[in-house]
Amino acid sequence: MHDLRFTFIGSGNAFSPGGLCCNGFVLDDRILLEAPPQALSSLNTVGIDANELDAVVLSHHHGDHFLGLPFLLLHWKWKGRTRPVRIVGPKNTEALSKDIAEKVFPGVLECISYDIEWVEAEPGTLCRVDGLEIEPHAVIHDDQLSATLGYAFRYHGRRFGYTGDTRMCDAVLDIARGSELLISECASRDANIPIHMNLIDDMPKVRAALPPGSQLILTHITPDVDANGLAHTVVAQDFKTYRL
Repeated sequence: MHDLRFTFIGSGNAFSPGGLCCNGFVLDDRILLEAPPQALSSLNTVGIDANELDAVVLSHHHGDHFLGLPFLLLHWKWKGRTRPVRIVGPKNTEALSKDIAEKVFPGVLECISYDIEWVEAEPGTLCRVDGLEIEPHAVIHDDQLSATLGYAFRYHGRRFGYTGDTRMCDAVLDIARGSELLISECASRDANIPIHMNLIDDMPKVRAALPPGSQLILTHITPDVDANGLAHTVVAQDFKTYRL
């Protein structure tokens, strides 16, 4: 059975509470889930070469999940990347990425020595990236965005899920029911934030939807979030690697 490794380059939310880095993690040193503003710095901290990433998968376009991408594009242009890369995200990801990157780093996408494949994910349509099967789910977060996605994944016969940012909704429970491991946002301990989940009200429902023995990792957190006695549950820590 293939072991899965998830290395967190951040576990906090957009406010970086308590000094936490913004949420993001890397699967097997190859696939980056989210591109938080400090992504390049955090990758360097954990010893992952950004040029060796095969893909970046984005859940939505809020800055704490997305604004590290221009820095990755800058690194790839000037630090010797030659391998192709895939960038997966909701509709409008390609246009928005190019617009922002060219405005903050003019010319960053000109005369590059590698290929970019842009994959705009749609709920109900499977896509595949370097052995990773991706099933997008529409979650409920910010209706001013083009879309917000959670994901169910298959990788080397293993199944795991990621909620992205969302309030409690059917899609979260659907992703949980099929996962050996679920990485879930948990934006606060007990605050009632309409577009997010919290530890006290929502995580017991998420935990109950998971198959018995499945693992739950909480991220996008504030420092007061803990496992709260939930079985097979841990709270992500910046720069720590978890194995399944």
